[in-house]
Amino acid sequence: MQLLPIAIKVRSKPTTIWVASSLIALVNRLIYTLTIACIPDLLQRVLHEPRSSNGVITTAFGIGGLLAGCSIGYISDRTQNRLVPQLVAAALYVVAGLVFFYAKNFHQIVIFRLILGAASSIADTMLFTTVADVYPANLLGFKMAILFVFDNIGNMLGPILGGKAYEKMGVGGIAIIVMGLGVAEFLLILLFVRNSLDIRQTLVRRTASSIATSPSDLAVIESTIASRRHSASECLGAKGGGLECSSCASISSTRSTPNDSSTSKSPTAKPDAAASSPSHSHSSLQTVRLLLQLPVVGPTVAIFVGTGMQSVIETVFPLRLYDKFGYSPGAIGIAFMIVGGILILAMPAVGYINDSVISRHGERMRYYTIAVGVLMMLASLTVTAVAGSYPVLIFGYALFAITSMLVIVPAQSAFGDYINATGSHAMAQCYSLA
Repeated sequence: MQLLPIAIKVRSKPTTIWVASSLIALVNRLIYTLTIACIPDLLQRVLHEPRSSNGVITTAFGIGGLLAGCSIGYISDRTQNRLVPQLVAAALYVVAGLVFFYAKNFHQIVIFRLILGAASSIADTMLFTTVADVYPANLLGFKMAILFVFDNIGNMLGPILGGKAYEKMGVGGIAIIVMGLGVAEFLLILLFVRNSLDIRQTLVRRTASSIATSPSDLAVIESTIASRRHSASECLGAKGGGLECSSCASISSTRSTPNDSSTSKSPTAKPDAAASSPSHSHSSLQTVRLLLQLPVVGPTVAIFVGTGMQSVIETVFPLRLYDKFGYSPGAIGIAFMIVGGILILAMPAVGYINDSVISRHGERMRYYTIAVGVLMMLASLTVTAVAGSYPVLIFGYALFAITSMLVIVPAQSAFGDYINATGSHAMAQCYSLA
């Protein structure tokens, strides 16, 4: 298929990857929350299944996500292809919608959730991976924060839209919406998205050629990149080498202003991008060895703690509103919308502050930010636990939501920074862990 020059230019921009990933995050969360809103009624009232079946449905989603996420991360890194997995995720949404449309019994619902979990995990893994592929360390925080903004918008809208659609159209209506969103995502990726690793290679070559005034200059650049990558690889075997690795492979000019043009035109993007350009002569880190590195173990634990605590409070929060204050389900839903709105407004600021701190003090500060975020999460949980009124409870939960982003945003960014530093072909495998 012949593309117009302007289409080729749009497809080759890191901004396009970022915007497409944000929209995919929105679709991904929207599909999940659309369907989850109607499943309890479908299982208990229509299929007359016991309440324990809800746990099986939840587990099916997790199993599908775990198997698909880990395998697609390995395959994507092995083949150095990001585009095909994204198309597979969109196609799986269509398949899931088709299964849901014809679902008549519990086992078909389980199959639907398995496929949906696989599609969601692949989409999540690739949207974070592609953004990390094309942006340097000092821009990743804000970009990741915007991904979470769109994710949270889907989280807010999904239950409302899903509930209304289910009341008016039933399961078939929800299934048609899911298939429609899957087709829209497939077309978005097919028309506007390139393999992010190809974009990265193009940026490396363009930047290197623009600053090299002679063949000897280019040789010096290539030699510097090679030595940085070698130093980063040597750090893998050292005690605490994870933190040192980020530092030794970082770019001396990470103090650039956070804008998209700096990624492709300023020296800031050059070494960071070059450090992770695909090279078959550089062997990929094996998954087991990768898991033992501090910049992978640390962020993985941080994300696990952050999302785990988030799951706990999302379960306890509505129960406390109901038991202590006697609020109706409608009022509880409004409380979640209030907190979601506050979080959407706060997340870009969290990402910007994260990038500013890293630009001034280096990538090492990412880990201190995570530690501070965990302490603030504990403090916000205390406020929520002792709250004696509805406003204080909302304040505590909103504070928790914001501080959890202080943990999750830099942790997600740390994966990309570390893999860029080592130059290994393991970006997707790292993000599949998260």
